[in-house]
This record gives sequence, structure tokens and C-alpha cells, in this order.
Amino acid sequence: MYKLIRRLATLFILSGALLSAKADTITPFFSSATTTTNNSIALGLPNAGATENIVGNSAWAAPLAGSSWVSYTTSGSTGAGFFSPANGTAVTFSETFSLSGPVTSAYLDVLADDTATVILNGVTIYNANLGGSYPTCSSLPIGCLTPTEGMFNTAQLAPYLNDDGSNTLSFVVYQEAGSSFGLDYAGGVTVKTPEPGSLLLLGAAFAGLALLKFRS
Repeated sequence: MYKLIRRLATLFILSGALLSAKADTITPFFSSATTTTNNSIALGLPNAGATENIVGNSAWAAPLAGSSWVSYTTSGSTGAGFFSPANGTAVTFSETFSLSGPVTSAYLDVLADDTATVILNGVTIYNANLGGSYPTCSSLPIGCLTPTEGMFNTAQLAPYLNDDGSNTLSFVVYQEAGSSFGLDYAGGVTVKTPEPGSLLLLGAAFAGLALLKFRS
């Protein structure tokens, strides 16, 4: 009888240790009045306010999938209520999200007028091209047109992601050549997390260990 219990306990341990399946969990992030904050009020800027979705300038690229062009004021398209931030204005927009599990992939796409710096968890991963040419926003990435879209991949993002807790993604958006002003971004992080069945199998492993200890 003891040998049978020992064999069952061993099977529990092996099943729990070897069959711990993992699932992909995707955490998206994107510019939006509800997810993106800004520091314009703290800076004391004219027309400062909470982040709002804006109608983009007709010359801008369309918003990235799932996102909206955003600003701290109505600074996208000309017309009623339009406000143009002064040259030299620099506003930081941020979004915080949480991860739980090893990062397997990540991406981030960014558009801005005139241009932007990208900061992940306090680390600058891209410096804005200041002092350049601005025929329509920046002529170099990061700008507001598809050819000047900033695109970041896993290798550029993963080293600075916290895979067990909070993450903060920030963008310093600069006004360099007057007129419109705005930010658009979209991305996501994929992590591996235990499936519910996997947790049960791990529980079986612990039960097996308890049986062995009880019978030893």
C-alpha cells in the first residue's frame, strides 16, 4: 500500500511540474482622453487642461488603430475654438499600465506634431529631433505623417519593462513651428501567464510532495 501511495505521489509531482502550461496575455495601451494624462496644468500653460481627444489636422496621418489624436487643448484642426501652443511648448503625456509575467513581445507606434521624446519607466528610449525641418510637423521621425511614424519593437522596449508590476510610458511633445499640436500612439505588451489548469497542476505537485513527506 505504501508503494502505491508513493507512486501516486510521484505522478502528482510530475504532472504538476511538467505540465505547467502558459497562456499569452496582451496588455494594450493607446492615446485616449480616458487613459492618457498630461502635465499642462502643472506647467501653468495657457489653455491648460485634462487630456482630450481632438480632431486631427487634415494634413496628419489618420489615428493609429484603437487610438485617438490627443492634446491638452483644442489644438488639432483650425476652426472654432482652435488654440495654437507657442513655439517652445513641451508637454508630457503619460499612461500607466501593469504587467504580470515574462515579456515575450512588445511594440509601440507614435505620431506627433511637431515631434516627441519617448520615455519608458524613466528611461529615454528616443530623443525628439529638435531644431530640424518642419514642413508639416517634423521631417524626421517622430512626426505626424506615416513616413515619419516612430516604430519601436520588442528589443527596444523589453529591457525597460517591469514584468511584475506598474509601468509608465511618457511622451514629451514639442511645439517647434507653430500651428497644430498633438500626439497619437498605440502599442501592446504580450506576457506569459499561468492558465487556471496550470495552477491546479501545480497544486497537485504540492499535494504530491505533502504525501511523500507524510509517508517518509
